[in-house]
Amino acid sequence: MDYTKLKSDARVLLRPIVNLYLKTGLSPNFLTLSSLGLSLITAYLYKIGQFRYAALMLIFSGLCDTLDGDVARRLHKVSKFGAFLDSVVDRYTESIIFFGILLYYIKTYVFILAFFCLIGSFMVSYTRARAEGLGEDCKVGICQRTERFTLLLIGSLFGPHIFVYFLWAIMILTNFTAVYRIYYVWKRKI
Repeated sequence: MDYTKLKSDARVLLRPIVNLYLKTGLSPNFLTLSSLGLSLITAYLYKIGQFRYAALMLIFSGLCDTLDGDVARRLHKVSKFGAFLDSVVDRYTESIIFFGILLYYIKTYVFILAFFCLIGSFMVSYTRARAEGLGEDCKVGICQRTERFTLLLIGSLFGPHIFVYFLWAIMILTNFTAVYRIYYVWKRKI
């Protein structure tokens, strides 16, 4: 699935929401930080086993994360700090959400599975950031943030028992992507 095109199409559909938000006078960073607040609610819902409600919160959190960049562009407030804050908050939101999942499964083997999902998620982001820090574009592989949240969202709709299979997919795909990125950068001989 082409997530770049999907994101582009979604932005067109979300334009009325952006227009409405612009009337509030709130900054794009408010949306970024709202995503963080919603992740706390999402984590709590996972912890208490309310996976379908957690899916709803994932949608709202993802919406805030999608809208912040659009709002910044429309207000001509795009900045390096805004991009930095967005990336940092993305890592925090993902960590917090996986923490809620970890707490729900704490007495089962799924706790370890969720832990390796979290590690894989970090490594996908870290390998890209580190490669870019060395001057190499590294967007290769699958299971970037959009794909991970899509898997979490769909899995959550099925409830905690089926959700485990989605965690397996995230764990395998994220760690594969991280290793593939390492290989990709090594082959580029930077």
